[in-house]
Amino acid sequence: MRQDAAAYDRLQILWVAFYCVVGLLGVRLLQLQVLRNVSYVRQAERNRTQIIYQTAPRGRIYDRKGEIVATSRPTFSLIYMPGKQQGRGDLAGLAEDLSSELGLKKETLLNSLNDALNEQAAVHLAENLPLKTMFKLAEIKTVYPGVDLVVEAQRHYPRGAFASHLLGYLGKLDHEGWKALRLSGYRLDSRVGRSGVEKIFERELKGRDGEIRMEVDAQGRLKRFLGREDWRPGGNVHLTLDAGIQAAAEEALKSSPSKRGAAVVVDPRNGELLAFASVPDFDPNIFLLPARDPSKAAAVRIPEFNLGISGTYAPGSTFKIITSAAMLNGRRVSADARVYCSGTFHVGNRMFKCWQKKGHGYQDWLNGIANSCDVYFYQIGLRAGGEAIERYEKMFRLGEETKIGLFGEKPGKRFGPEERRRRGKDWYDGDTANLAIGQGELLVTPIQMAGVIMAVANRGTIWRPQFVRRIEYSDGRGAYEPKPEVMGRVDLRPEVWDLLQKGLERVVEAGTGGAVRIPGLMVAGKTGTAQNPHGADHGWFVSYAGRPGEPPALAAAVLVQHGGHGGSAAGPVARRIIESAFWLKPSAPAGGTAAEPIERRLVEEGGAGAAEPGEVGGPRKARALAKTKPASTQPRPARPAQRPAPSVEISE
Repeated sequence: MRQDAAAYDRLQILWVAFYCVVGLLGVRLLQLQVLRNVSYVRQAERNRTQIIYQTAPRGRIYDRKGEIVATSRPTFSLIYMPGKQQGRGDLAGLAEDLSSELGLKKETLLNSLNDALNEQAAVHLAENLPLKTMFKLAEIKTVYPGVDLVVEAQRHYPRGAFASHLLGYLGKLDHEGWKALRLSGYRLDSRVGRSGVEKIFERELKGRDGEIRMEVDAQGRLKRFLGREDWRPGGNVHLTLDAGIQAAAEEALKSSPSKRGAAVVVDPRNGELLAFASVPDFDPNIFLLPARDPSKAAAVRIPEFNLGISGTYAPGSTFKIITSAAMLNGRRVSADARVYCSGTFHVGNRMFKCWQKKGHGYQDWLNGIANSCDVYFYQIGLRAGGEAIERYEKMFRLGEETKIGLFGEKPGKRFGPEERRRRGKDWYDGDTANLAIGQGELLVTPIQMAGVIMAVANRGTIWRPQFVRRIEYSDGRGAYEPKPEVMGRVDLRPEVWDLLQKGLERVVEAGTGGAVRIPGLMVAGKTGTAQNPHGADHGWFVSYAGRPGEPPALAAAVLVQHGGHGGSAAGPVARRIIESAFWLKPSAPAGGTAAEPIERRLVEEGGAGAAEPGEVGGPRKARALAKTKPASTQPRPARPAQRPAPSVEISE
């Protein structure tokens, strides 16, 4: 009985094992026939077919008036489709033959061919081929199977370098980037946005690539057409830029004394970006040229540095707007109070000089801002106090990013007693004098100064800079229109706003900003000259403009790098921008040689002084100024005696 029981148990085990095997086979069959059916069908299909991908047209980019600034156009591309029986020895020969025709290194081509063979997927070897090259490649097609020519859509920038730092450019995916994006429909040879709008809205601009399915033999030779799936173009992006204003800003900067600088123009009513120019610029079409094109070499030397958001400079006398706000709103000094300017001003044992060497005589606030009198602002700055000025710095959002959304934006550097104490350092009256005229350790970007003058134009609102008006999706989702976003408020008494606006109008009508006086328009602004330890000073001009009786429709910050005086270097650029915005014929060259007589007289009489160098535009030794007399807002520390230092002169 025991033997029969043992035999029965063994039989039961065999049956259990049998059922387990059958169950596993059933699960595997279910996986093959149902769960993975589509995947295996595609794999089987690939044994006899190859898919030729056709790059879909990227969405168009328009300016605010509907002018095309980026589009796509048809072009010929060379592709390679690996066959099952092709060996790597054949690839070396193909790479060598193609190298001479395409102007690419053999090693580069061989890497692409090997990637295609490993992945068993078609790969682009060259794009935008000229007719002469196409005819030669047609001969290579007959020798090497798997090589073919297809028509695709290629990005094209019809205006060349227009707004290049905002639009950005395209570049090929590297292997690591492709691994991250392959599940989103990107191929090993896809082009993607590398900067600017092209990068930020990559998913919206990218269309769905088309497919041509061809039957091939074991060597990868095309046998017959099986079918196709048409491409779907990407969505369109409508920018807030005005092409006319943008072109005027770029041309004017390129005609400035140094031919280097930035201009940021916004609508103060909603923060929309009307122009965003950074010079030197680049032509994004360079990145799409064939490798053997001589111009392609320039791609490695393009000036990608965006001065508008990444360049940091001392604001110079444009900062007197903020000093004035602190003084007037804090009631520390009456606007009618007069200060005598002899050309110099002593703080402790240090002497600070006005840019006007012989002095301006008695100045009240209105004349002080119009003439940009340094001595006047040294004195009212000391009366207002460094802490008050720093508080208004923060209110105008200096030292913070504007959140424009472009890669590489710098926050600049705030300067004041609180910042100094945070680092465990002391603050002195000499620091306050420097801060009052926008020098010292203070650093700003052109887009931040556009925010400052925007707030003055609209009486207190700092909008987030916005460069997209509408996005039209290609998948039927409709359109997206972003809403204006408030980033901050500057709270000043109404009478203070009245004074500030009246003072900036006086700057243009009878002061250092005469180069921007335009009959028939209300123009207000402020000049500035930022000291540069590495060469010529940087010229600033911030301004806003509108038709008489209407709210200002434009606010602009212009920086001319190494341009010298703000009125004569940056002023003409601002003038050209304003004339373009209001459809006026240019009345003076944009090169800075046609400044108004009063501007020339002020510059000739004042001249430029020598100041101690600082970080990209301010005295580095600002903390050393007037150390014999600490600021009244900071307890006097015990310090060793300081030796006298040379006087400091700031030019306007």
